Amino acid sequence: MGPAHFPDTLHCESIASRSRQLDWKIAPHRHHQLHQFFLLESGGGSIAMDGQTYELTPPVAITIPLLTVHGFQFQRETQGWVITVPQQVLDEVLKSTPDLGEELSTPAVVLATPEITASIMRIDREHSHPRKNRRGYLTHLVGILAIDFARALEQNRFELQKKGSTEKTHLQTFLALLEERFVECHNAGGYAAAIGITTQHLNRLCRQVTGRTTSDLIQERLMLEARRSLAYTRMTVSEVAYSLGFTDPAHFSRLFRKNMGLSPNAFRQNLEPEI
Repeated sequence: MGPAHFPDTLHCESIASRSRQLDWKIAPHRHHQLHQFFLLESGGGSIAMDGQTYELTPPVAITIPLLTVHGFQFQRETQGWVITVPQQVLDEVLKSTPDLGEELSTPAVVLATPEITASIMRIDREHSHPRKNRRGYLTHLVGILAIDFARALEQNRFELQKKGSTEKTHLQTFLALLEERFVECHNAGGYAAAIGITTQHLNRLCRQVTGRTTSDLIQERLMLEARRSLAYTRMTVSEVAYSLGFTDPAHFSRLFRKNMGLSPNAFRQNLEPEI
């Protein structure tokens, strides 16, 4: 549904209103023109986003940008809210704060702050009881909600940084390098050398903070890009492999199957009805 055909500035509904009739399970899907914000107040469950699964323990909030493949398994009678905003509306709201738009371009699960909860409650009240200048009021509330989420994301980063200045510096450097070099560098040793620490030290930091090894994080980043290329381009599997820095497409296919549980071709075929 494109923004020109969206019947309102945004849509607000309870999680139960749609999930109950689907036995509390929402199959993986994506929105091409919509951004969604979720708030879970009670109950819980799990969400799968771009191939990763996250447990949801209320109070928890979720931001899901357009094109993110996501699905839910809610506990029965989970209580919460879904705010669905056309990307065009969000882009208009964030014109003066482009950095905020960049922060919200990545899906995230965060602790629901009192500010997020208050903003969503205000949106629900305004959405349910139309009054004068409703569109403008809802549009401003979307901007406030976006800021609330950005602040919650920043708080998450702050909590990560409090684990220690050395961890903060080295891990942030690694994650930045990974985003820049994941195509050209597939091994932990290359990143450790660039940072100036041992491979063992980097691996220990990654495990302490993320629960995953350096190699796990490298492979996750590669597989995320691989899934995007398979879903949104017409490149062959071999072309995807080469674009990600693999010299042997067969090795790429084996790694993809190991991480995703199916071959690149099977992954693409499963997505074809949704594209």
